[in-house]
Amino acid sequence: MPHNRSLLIVLVAGLITLAVGTAPTPLWDEDEPRFAAIARAMVETGDWVVPMFNGQLAVDKPVLMHWCMAACMTVFGTNEFAARMPSMIAALVAALAVLRIGTRLFDPTVGTIAALAWLGTILAGIEAHAATPDAILTALCSWAVVLAAEVILGVSMVTKAPSPQPSPGGRAREEHGSAGLPRLSIARAGLIGLLLGLAVVCKGPIGFVGPLAVLVPWTLWVAIERRMTERQSGPWFARAASAAIPATIDVLRSLRPVVITLAAIAAAAPWYVAVWQRTDGAWIEGFFFVHNVGRFMAPMEKHGGGMWYHPVTLLVCFYPWSCFLPLSLVLATWRAWRRAIPDALVRAVGLLLVWFAVWVGGFSLAATKLPNYVLPAYPAAALLVAWVAVDAARHAAATGRWPHPRWVAFGMGGLVFGGIATAATVIVATRFGAPGGELAAIVGLVPLVGAAICWKLAATGQPLRAVNAFAATSLVFTALAVGPGSTILARANTVPGFVQKLDASAPHRTKLGTFTIASPNIVFYADQPVHQILNDDVADAVTFLESSPDAVLLVPEQKFGLLEASLPPGHGIVGRTRPLFRPHDVVAIGKVPRGDRTAGTSEVPR
Repeated sequence: MPHNRSLLIVLVAGLITLAVGTAPTPLWDEDEPRFAAIARAMVETGDWVVPMFNGQLAVDKPVLMHWCMAACMTVFGTNEFAARMPSMIAALVAALAVLRIGTRLFDPTVGTIAALAWLGTILAGIEAHAATPDAILTALCSWAVVLAAEVILGVSMVTKAPSPQPSPGGRAREEHGSAGLPRLSIARAGLIGLLLGLAVVCKGPIGFVGPLAVLVPWTLWVAIERRMTERQSGPWFARAASAAIPATIDVLRSLRPVVITLAAIAAAAPWYVAVWQRTDGAWIEGFFFVHNVGRFMAPMEKHGGGMWYHPVTLLVCFYPWSCFLPLSLVLATWRAWRRAIPDALVRAVGLLLVWFAVWVGGFSLAATKLPNYVLPAYPAAALLVAWVAVDAARHAAATGRWPHPRWVAFGMGGLVFGGIATAATVIVATRFGAPGGELAAIVGLVPLVGAAICWKLAATGQPLRAVNAFAATSLVFTALAVGPGSTILARANTVPGFVQKLDASAPHRTKLGTFTIASPNIVFYADQPVHQILNDDVADAVTFLESSPDAVLLVPEQKFGLLEASLPPGHGIVGRTRPLFRPHDVVAIGKVPRGDRTAGTSEVPR
């Protein structure tokens, strides 16, 4: 069966891509080691309710992601693979959601290409191998939208007649509301609510609000259109206005919001109530008022940007499929608006456009911006580019001519440019903090080779194979860039190994502290509580160094002068390393073996 074949293709391609992209690289940035350290604390203490980081309450994210990582650590040990494994599983689960809705909205070919496109974009590849909550959130939100939308459309594929059989996973028979608008069964509405509740435990209120912000306006539009068909005469605006109120009732009947909400509360409330009681409301206050309202109202951690931030970053993060994303958005909007496609396809495309616009537009209004915030929009974008690509290929196969040839040529040029830009970026990076990583620039050749193959297939009358080749190119490029490519560049991420060597070289367990450094990488790889001095408190630093003969303080090189004159006798620099993309070393201050000429002096040997 085509569906089984599509499922097999996505599973095999997805597993290979995720496996190639899995590399034993140290945890990156600030988020990965922080979240991994919280999960490790759960395993070590047995407290899976209150998230703790370095002995302090962690209020930045809810607990589902930490639970998933802690469960993997219980099985595979405390390591990078266990911390990242939940995201890999979630990325594949999201791909299955894309395959399902793509097959039902269009056909198996579109569904398969869309699922591969999702896995083959740069940001999805990164988040699939990151110890962060975004891939998990995307999987939960995508399935919630898919399970509701396929019932509202009421068809197995929009290009075919309505199916009398229920969708897999539903009850024996889906109910229908007034005006023929299908109604979710109680079981399906409960399942959707469960997914939304888990999404709330994953990343907060956005896990509930985001999917409903997609489903409610889209379903209302579908309901209004159905109602307007009952009244053919009169101006369009008057018919739409008269249909609005009964259509709203149809939406309430169809989506069963009470069932969805109660199920979401049942899934999310137990942990939220437990953490509220255990922390006397401190976690709730910190998370909701600081990391939700605060992030929306003002940029946090210097992550700001204008209204065009997300549309621009999509061109990079959705690469290589971003080469055709603008064309896909324009064509989909034009065809839906002009009714250049059947009504069933109009509703299907409308769903994808609303899905994309809600996540990208909503986070464009927020003051704090990061590319991963709009990852839940990527499945919709993948479906749009897959539909446009397959449709164009079929047109070319039938007529011998590609539609919009200039746009197609521009997109292929974008693929080539992206490969060149990738190689150039790697080479520049090796000059500014990542020496020895020049070999990773070879990854930039993949889009160039892929573009040549696609162009050859398109020119020789094999347009569908050209689309397949583009999908394969995206998977190979993303897998190599995230896996082997990052492995080469990770050699410059010296802090994790430096921290571990400090502990291994000491006769007893090193007591570690930091001076004006708040890197979670140090906390995770120290595998112990780290005494953090986040201001220029010299007295606190001296007290820490005097507290134990095994005490070591990590200090930015440029801050060493503040401590130089106050160092306890016999203390000096015992090691140094250059953090990734930083202009100065981090020096380790501790008890220097007798006779070492650097003890107690300002000399910083190279």
